[in-house]
Amino acid sequence: MKVVIVGNGIAGNQVAVSIRERCRETDICIVSAEDVPEYDPCSLPYFLGGDCREASVFRKMKDDYTNNRVELMVNSKVVSISPDTQTIVTEGGKAVSYDKLVLAHGGDLFIPPIEGIGNQGVFSCKQFGETCKLRAHQGSRAVVIGSGAIGIEAAEALKKKGYAVTIIELLDWILPALFDESTAKRLEAAMERYGIHVHTGEKVMRINGDRVVSGVTTDKREIPCDTVVVATGVVPGAALARTAGIETGRGIQVDRHMQTSVPDIY
Repeated sequence: MKVVIVGNGIAGNQVAVSIRERCRETDICIVSAEDVPEYDPCSLPYFLGGDCREASVFRKMKDDYTNNRVELMVNSKVVSISPDTQTIVTEGGKAVSYDKLVLAHGGDLFIPPIEGIGNQGVFSCKQFGETCKLRAHQGSRAVVIGSGAIGIEAAEALKKKGYAVTIIELLDWILPALFDESTAKRLEAAMERYGIHVHTGEKVMRINGDRVVSGVTTDKREIPCDTVVVATGVVPGAALARTAGIETGRGIQVDRHMQTSVPDIY
């Protein structure tokens, strides 16, 4: 039997480990859109700020896959699933067959429809490759759009790198999914004392610059900058499941065994 796992994160790798612990004969293939072994995304802001080395980000090395007889396909974003033929197809046109398929590719970055968001100097801090680009970027003034955990940690990391940092949050206080207003305001005051400026209840209207970031315009002010970090959260990665006719709502619908509405896809 061949199990194909879409996604090389913690969930996908735990599936592979669990299968291998129970069966040495099953063929396991992990298909990854990225080009690196499994890493811990929560450590990326600390890598960005210089608190940890690159090697500390990774949870696995390539030899770990080989030693456990797990095939790892990198740079292979899956774009469609064909349940009738039990195959997946990558962006590069490669077809991979499966007996059982596991969707463990997580959520997609939410990219708000802001004018200028494609400018040079706009980054995220959710994936290793993007974080490396941000780490190598030579900037001095950054605007972080969004104040969830990643936004706050990215802001702190850039401050450690010597940037002047401003956070813009659409809602009335920072970390709105974690804290009530009074708690968030205490953290906000501490961040201001640290030198990170925070503007809440404010909407980013556009990112300025002709192909290269020169600033951010909100509904209340203009902020000059050469770096923008988009930290507006993630949305469920349900688009791939829909190519197979899998039932979706806000996310992928599953039963108590984590099986989707299409047989052999979990």
